[in-house]
Amino acid sequence: MATATPWEHYADATLTAESFPAFYTRLIGLRFPIPVEDVLELRDLLNHSADRYDEPADTPQYREFRDSLENAIYSFGVEDKRHCQRLLTILSLFRDLHYQHTVQSRNSETRLREARNENRLARGRSLRYGIVALFATSIAGLVWFGMSEPLWQVKALTAVLAFLSLDYFRSLPTLDRDFERLGRQLNELMRRRVDTINWKTLIHKIALILGYKRIEGIEVFHRNHSTETEYPTQPPLYH
Repeated sequence: MATATPWEHYADATLTAESFPAFYTRLIGLRFPIPVEDVLELRDLLNHSADRYDEPADTPQYREFRDSLENAIYSFGVEDKRHCQRLLTILSLFRDLHYQHTVQSRNSETRLREARNENRLARGRSLRYGIVALFATSIAGLVWFGMSEPLWQVKALTAVLAFLSLDYFRSLPTLDRDFERLGRQLNELMRRRVDTINWKTLIHKIALILGYKRIEGIEVFHRNHSTETEYPTQPPLYH
């Protein structure tokens, strides 16, 4: 079975806040040239996502954002106005996805930290109650053995206290495993979080993938033999 490309699972889909961090990290880390099928999949995904995207209202803040990116796009050599507008739509989509991702990530972080704090409190309670129950069991046991004819109430009390002590102590490993699991989830969340967007690199990568600009010496995708024969080029540079 052929190995799946890194972008294959995005096919026939649109970008979401959930898929944003993994997609953005891969996109920023691209080193050209890449397989031509990857380029086609990326183009389909970006264009499909842009077609389904509803841009926000034309507020002063949004106009300022678009104006700053538009100047950056033109400075990178993208001169076609249609291409520029398409890039602005895609970049606006990335801005919204990053905002949604940030909100979801912060909420998840708060939830996990609260769960870890509750776990610590529960572990402390179980440990304290277990020690108290064990001490009470010892006292009840001494009373039991000190009586010539122990009352059934004393026997029952001793058994109940012993059960409670065992139950509290048995809950500690489970709480410890839950604490470690929550810690792993928190670490994974922090690892995946995208704190800021590198707009310069993002514009550069997307413009090359969509064919909106070319840089001499850089090939976006691997050329086959026939293509290289028809269009000879210098050895590709990796970027």
